[in-house]
Amino acid sequence: MNISNRTINISESQFEKLKTLVKGLHSFFISIDGSKPDTPLYWSGSQSDLIELAYGLLETKSFNDGDIEIQETVNYLSEIFSFPVTDCYDTFRAIRRRVNSRTLFLDEMKEKLNERMDKMDEGIFKKRRR
Repeated sequence: MNISNRTINISESQFEKLKTLVKGLHSFFISIDGSKPDTPLYWSGSQSDLIELAYGLLETKSFNDGDIEIQETVNYLSEIFSFPVTDCYDTFRAIRRRVNSRTLFLDEMKEKLNERMDKMDEGIFKKRRR
């Protein structure tokens, strides 16, 4: 690669990592100014919610029959949802230190999904606006 008359030798995997980093930084700086990412689907929850979801998916072997590292899972979800994640391990340590429930986001997901199904069973569920 030639940048400003300097030759930089990097492997294809290093280039892909650099490209992912630049894309993440771009998303991060866009999120700082308060604007929404220019994608049809973006993460609007917190970083800890995304990390909790990622670990839950990892532990249930939902990706690659469990043959995947957490950082790969987080990177993939981060890219899909246009949401930069700074340090998944530090965030997970904070999740583990929670006192009442260590799985707040997953608990809320379960509760909200059960409520939705209960409302459907009662015939009072309305479709969401599009």
